[in-house]
Amino acid sequence: MSTANMARWAYTHNIPLRPRGGASHQTVLRTADEAEALPAILREAITGPYARQRLSRLLAAQSYPTLTEAARDLGIHQSALVIQINRLERDLGKALLERAERGRAMKLTPFGEKVIAAISTMQGQIASQP
Repeated sequence: MSTANMARWAYTHNIPLRPRGGASHQTVLRTADEAEALPAILREAITGPYARQRLSRLLAAQSYPTLTEAARDLGIHQSALVIQINRLERDLGKALLERAERGRAMKLTPFGEKVIAAISTMQGQIASQP
């Protein structure tokens, strides 16, 4: 059986797979288990590689008027930030930001505000752990 065929069957039967170039299989499974302790709104977005980085960058970017300015201050390319936020929106199933347009700054959607609150709660929980 080919690798692609096995991956398709694993996906069909909800068997977790290790991402390419990612951490060990056990680490990926542990991340999924850890997601159970996090706010429910974030569970779908926290299981992939670099998930915490995406969440922290959304938290940082939400206070800027544009994603371009946010990316510049974060020291990353604007396209990388856009890709990460698009991935979060895809994982969570809803838009998080109303993008900036001429004369109007970017702002959070109502769902985005809930996600930001959950991220802040999550970071507070992590900081208070021994």
